[in-house]
Amino acid sequence: FVSSQVEILDWETKKQLCFLDKVEPNATIREIRLMFHKLYPRWYPARQSIKLDPKGKSLRDEEILQHLPVGTTATLYFKDLGPQIGWTTVFLIEYTGPLFIYFLFYFRMTFVYGLDERFTSSPHPVVNLACICHSFHYIKRLIETIFVHRFSRGTMPLRNIVKVNCV
Repeated sequence: FVSSQVEILDWETKKQLCFLDKVEPNATIREIRLMFHKLYPRWYPARQSIKLDPKGKSLRDEEILQHLPVGTTATLYFKDLGPQIGWTTVFLIEYTGPLFIYFLFYFRMTFVYGLDERFTSSPHPVVNLACICHSFHYIKRLIETIFVHRFSRGTMPLRNIVKVNCV
C-alpha cells in the first residue's frame, strides 16, 4: 500500500500545525483527530473541527482519507471549537434549573416576597398540586435523560449552553 501524508493547517492563519507522515490511506478522520490529539493534547477530538477547505463544512469522523478529493499529501484545516460539554450534562442542567427555581416561589422565600405575612403564609392547596405536577414533570425529564435518551452527537460548545438552551 502507498502511505499518505497529512498536513494540518490552522484555518485562519494557514500556518502549519503538524505534518503526519505515513498515514494509511484507509484512515478515518476520527483516526486523524486522534493522531492530532497526541501532538496537541489540549485539543481533544470533540474540540476539533477538521475541514478540507478553511470555510467549508467539518468532515465527519467516518469519512475515509482515500475517498476525499486529495492526493497523496492531504491538506486539512483545523478549527478549535472551544471547550465542549456532553449533551447529557446539557439536559441535566436545563431541567434542574426550572425544578429548583420553582421552589424559590413555592416555599415563598423572604428574599423573593419580602417579610409581609400575607405573602409568606402557607400556600393554597392548588399551589401544592401545581408544585407536585411541576416537580414530577422535571424529575421525569431528568430520569429520561439519564436512563433513556441517547444523543447522536457527543458534545456541544460550552459557550452555547446559555445561548441555545436557555432562550
